[in-house]
Amino acid sequence: MKNPELLKEKREIDTLFSQVQGFAGDDYVKSLLTYFLCIRVSGFLENCVRIVFTEYSIPRTTDHVRNFVARRLERFPNPTFENICTLTKDFDDSWLRKLKSSITAQIKQSLYSINVNRNEIAHGGTSTITVGQLAGYYQDAVQLIEKLEQTCA
Repeated sequence: MKNPELLKEKREIDTLFSQVQGFAGDDYVKSLLTYFLCIRVSGFLENCVRIVFTEYSIPRTTDHVRNFVARRLERFPNPTFENICTLTKDFDDSWLRKLKSSITAQIKQSLYSINVNRNEIAHGGTSTITVGQLAGYYQDAVQLIEKLEQTCA
């Protein structure tokens, strides 16, 4: 990641991972912290997608177009791979082809897992996700954001 805003987002999540992984208390409390972290990782994806596309539009467009992009991106919930692809295609068909060709099945599966667990947790369900599993999914999510940033440069 090159963008300072993206790096700031990543540092915040990295710090939370360190804190949750280092938590030596009750296992139930650690699972609740992992739930919180899963929701934050999903928010990290949402924020980073917004940042990538907003930063692309700032130097290249008029105020009216920048306002449109900012408003369009305000409503970007559930950062599934499909939703990210749809948004990428809305900007440029060739970006979508480039992004799809650079994303592995593992990265797609990790995004899917983050979203499924986030939705289950957010809607009062239970999840069996561990901080170790989430850490792997997060690393894949970081790779996706890096590839998206490269694609839209």
